[in-house]
Amino acid sequence: MPRQSAVPSLPVRVLGTGAHRPSRVVLSSELDTAHGRDAGTSEARSGVRSRRWASAEETSSVMAAAAVRQALDAAGLDVGDLDAVVVSAVAPEQPMPTTAVLTAAHLGVPGGRVAALDVNASCVGFLSALDLASAAVAVGRWERVAVVATEIASKGLDHREVEGSALFGDGAAAVVVGPAAAEDGSAVLASVSGVWPDARSACRIDAGGTRFNVTTPPDDPSAYLFRMDGAALLRQVARHLPGFLRELERRAGLGVAEVDVVVPHQASAVGLRYLRERVGVQPDAVVDILADHGNQVSASVPTALHHAVTSGRLRRGGTALLLGTGAGLALSATMLRY
Repeated sequence: MPRQSAVPSLPVRVLGTGAHRPSRVVLSSELDTAHGRDAGTSEARSGVRSRRWASAEETSSVMAAAAVRQALDAAGLDVGDLDAVVVSAVAPEQPMPTTAVLTAAHLGVPGGRVAALDVNASCVGFLSALDLASAAVAVGRWERVAVVATEIASKGLDHREVEGSALFGDGAAAVVVGPAAAEDGSAVLASVSGVWPDARSACRIDAGGTRFNVTTPPDDPSAYLFRMDGAALLRQVARHLPGFLRELERRAGLGVAEVDVVVPHQASAVGLRYLRERVGVQPDAVVDILADHGNQVSASVPTALHHAVTSGRLRRGGTALLLGTGAGLALSATMLRY
C-alpha cells in the first residue's frame, strides 16, 4: 500500500536524456598487461570488463555539451530553449571559469541568455544538481534546464592500486527538465540527501585544492591521485542506507520495492550486489551497467538513467529510484515518475 506522503511532489518532467562516451575503449586485459598484473586480475577485482577513457581533445566540457545536445534532441528542443546549464563534475576542467560556462560556450548559447553553474557533491553531484534544478523549475525561476554530469576519472588514478585504477571510466550524461503539465503525471515525488563526515577519509583526493597545490606542494606527489578504502565505505553505506531509504519512502509515499526501475550509482560490483540483496528493492529492477562502463563518478547515475530510458526499461508513467553514494560519506536519492 502507498504510504502517506509528508512532502508535496514537484511538477517537473524529464523531457529528454543523453549520454556521451569517449572513443577509446580500455579493456581490463590491457590494464593487466600494462601494469604487470596476472591475467584477469583487473576484471576480477573491479567487476569491469571495459571502460572508456577520454582523449586530450575530449575535455569535460566537450563531453558535457555532446550529452546535452543528445538530451535536447530527445526532448525536441534547441539550445535556445534553455534557461540554465547546471554541471556536476568532481574534478572541473579548470578552476575558472566553471565547466558550466565552458559547456555553454561549446553549445553556442547566446550571451546573457542562460545561467551556468557547477555543482560538486562527489559521486552524488548529479542528483544534487537535479534537485536544485527541479526546485527552480517548480517555482517558475527557470523553465527548461540542462543538468549534466561530466567526469574524466582516468586523469587521477593510481595504477599501483588495482581496486581504484581498474574501476573507473570516463563519460558524460545529461537530462533536460521542465515543468510537467497536470495531465502528464510526471513528477519528482521526493528527494533526500545527507552526509556523514566521520567517513570523509574513506574516499578522497588530498591535493589539488587550496591546501596542497603548485605553490604549497604535498610531500608525496601521489596526494594528487584518487584514494579509496572501498570496504570502509561500504560498511558506512550499509550502516546508513536502510534508514535513509525509509525516510525517502515516507516523503514519497512509495516503497522502494514498488518502483519500476532502480537507477544507482555504479559504485562497484560489491556495492551493486549489496543494493540488490539488502535494502528491499526488487533485484530485477536494478540497472547495472558497471561491466562495460565502470564507475563514472557523478556521471554514473545519469548514464544509467539514459540507458534505462533508451532500452525501454523506463517508460512514460513509470517510476524510478535514482540513488547515489559518494565520498563524504554522502547519500542522495530521488524518486520520480517519468
